[in-house]
Amino acid sequence: MVNFDATTVPLESLLLDPNNFRFTAPGTVALVAEARIAEEKVQAAALERVKADGVSELKLSIAENGFVPVERIVVRALDGDEGGYVVVEGNRRTAALKLLERDHAGGVDLDERVKEVFEGVPVLLATEASEDDLLAIMGIRHVGGPKEWGGYQSALLVHRLMSKPDLTAREVASRLGLTVNEVNRRNRAFSALTQMMEDEEHGEFVTPEMYPIFHETVGQPLVREWLGWSQTDRKFNNDDTRELFYGWLTRGDDGPKIRSYSEIRELKLILENEDALIALKDDDQSFSDALAIVRADARSARWLPNAKSALSSLNEMGSDTIESLDSDSLAVLESLRRRAAWIIKAHAVSQDDEASDEA
Repeated sequence: MVNFDATTVPLESLLLDPNNFRFTAPGTVALVAEARIAEEKVQAAALERVKADGVSELKLSIAENGFVPVERIVVRALDGDEGGYVVVEGNRRTAALKLLERDHAGGVDLDERVKEVFEGVPVLLATEASEDDLLAIMGIRHVGGPKEWGGYQSALLVHRLMSKPDLTAREVASRLGLTVNEVNRRNRAFSALTQMMEDEEHGEFVTPEMYPIFHETVGQPLVREWLGWSQTDRKFNNDDTRELFYGWLTRGDDGPKIRSYSEIRELKLILENEDALIALKDDDQSFSDALAIVRADARSARWLPNAKSALSSLNEMGSDTIESLDSDSLAVLESLRRRAAWIIKAHAVSQDDEASDEA
């Protein structure tokens, strides 16, 4: 069972985790080997990745207010004889401290409280920790906890835990503070996104920002079934619709036709409307064009209750209201009369045609 010991560690002994989930992008498969984590170039690259993620505000806060260890950085001892401690939880705070130390070495004056931390950073040293324990530590904070990662990184952790033969969805859910349904959905969504990553034509266009689209896609039964989702394979098996879908996510004269998870919720409406689906398949028409057809059909389907409501309003008009009608109001009534007469006549003609066909 994992144990946590409160202690202090010199900043120079803290090693950023180059395999941290926060910086894992689609297509990044190879992990940095344990034996290479402490290498100078590996650590420099990890620092740059953390820096690119945005630590300037955190760095400024530490410089002005000192390092406040409300939540200690969690570390583990590096395997082997190299020494040092790999940061499990707290890579951004560690990076901010390392950047401040670099600034100080370059001549920047810092508060004594900050410089003291360089000599001994408050940490929790995790011992007797398995890989699953370390994943759970990150998950508690960044998947179901108060400092969530982006959807892609959270789903990656769920997927990795679900890939372990000795863990069930219920056990993963318990470790991460999620429901079983949410664990299964994130696992399905990550598998679907991985399938697109492996597609020869479209894989290069996959980004972490696409994850919410797939999270919504596997959660919509109609869309999922249209794509031929297989729960056994955790893949979309309808080649034709899958290629269409990938194209809508990546191609278009004005960019992708589908850009957000909210449009997946509207896609199910388009799939139910043959004319709208034909429009969406047309390269010259946009997602908005296809959705407009759905909405127009929905409005036309509401004609009877709307007509009854209008008739009820007309029946309730008193003599004073009728006498005070202006030209615009009369024009609306006249248009209504003409349209109603035309519809009645068109219906009568269609009935005559049907009778002739039957004869």
